[in-house]
Amino acid sequence: MQNRFYTVIICLAIFSSFTYAAQNVAGQKYYLKQCSSCHGKGNRGGGLAAGYEWKEYFKNNGKDLISFHYDEPKVLKYLKSKKFKKQQKKILNFLIEFASDSQGIPSCNN
Repeated sequence: MQNRFYTVIICLAIFSSFTYAAQNVAGQKYYLKQCSSCHGKGNRGGGLAAGYEWKEYFKNNGKDLISFHYDEPKVLKYLKSKKFKKQQKKILNFLIEFASDSQGIPSCNN
């Protein structure tokens, strides 16, 4: 009985770590496509702010991000799009993972 319990716990831990990693890969992909041309690869991009700052920037559907990019029409169009609303959580997770106050070591060489 106890072995079965530990097996289930281990399987859940492995599954959740794969799910979390997949979200970061998706966030990395979206970041590289939409943000890296101005903000650099992930090793620079995520490190532009601390994790708590990224959370603040992404609040209210990225209201702060929109204000930071007010003079960039192409970026504004993306930040106000349905596409961004669908991708923002994954981008945020990726940026927090590699924020200036995290221990993450990014590899955005793709």
